[in-house]
Amino acid sequence: MAYCSFCNNEVLKGTGEIYVLKDGTTLNFCGSKCKRNSQKLKREGRLMKWTSKTLVLSTERKAPEKKESALAKDIEAKLKEKEASKAPAKK
Repeated sequence: MAYCSFCNNEVLKGTGEIYVLKDGTTLNFCGSKCKRNSQKLKREGRLMKWTSKTLVLSTERKAPEKKESALAKDIEAKLKEKEASKAPAKK
């Protein structure tokens, strides 16, 4: 399976375009939009907001946020109460 050299999306077999440079390296593109942005307009995929390369870079920079709902907190509190009631009192 190949990946687009510009946007990093999966290029299915039999689709997309392959561009071969003079030194023999190949660039796979999922469509004409990616090829045009890369070759003619000289843009970088990691700087474009609509590419998945931007998503990968932005998620690596951000710390993972943990969001807990009120329902999850209530359930956790009830589980702790059950565990406390099951444990025998030590004296």
